[in-house]
Amino acid sequence: MVISNSSPLIHLIRLGKIQYLFRLIKNVTIPKAVFDEVVVKGKLKNYSEAFTIESFIKEEKIIVTNLESFDESFYPPLGIGELEAIELAKQQNELLLIDDKKARNLAQILQIEHQTTIATIFELLISEIIDFSEYKSNIKQYAENSWISADVIQEYIEKGEKYGG
Repeated sequence: MVISNSSPLIHLIRLGKIQYLFRLIKNVTIPKAVFDEVVVKGKLKNYSEAFTIESFIKEEKIIVTNLESFDESFYPPLGIGELEAIELAKQQNELLLIDDKKARNLAQILQIEHQTTIATIFELLISEIIDFSEYKSNIKQYAENSWISADVIQEYIEKGEKYGG
């Protein structure tokens, strides 16, 4: 099982890779705050990703979990989705998919295993679910639609070349 915040799900859907993720793992768990953020609010704005995520929830590939109450004041100021995703990963001792730098830093401090969207795309390559050409295309597309440094993009292109370039 994997816990996810909203941005990795949205990016993987936009890249057409969410189904590939389910070849690596059986399902993804999201906290209620992430559901509210991506599905409830997303549907109000008619975002296609909201409807895609909702369909995966119906198929039980994405599981929505209500958290037991926790002390939010313990955490630095982050969005409620990030807070709940971090707390859920901590409670369940599971891998956390999260992109936000402050949230990743907190996950590291709390010793929560975590990875980003770009690392997930790399995992699809090394698991031979996608080939290098598709990987490189996805990395470039991801770079165009996210806040990620050119250095990180270059690092992942070079890592990918070692496996399939």
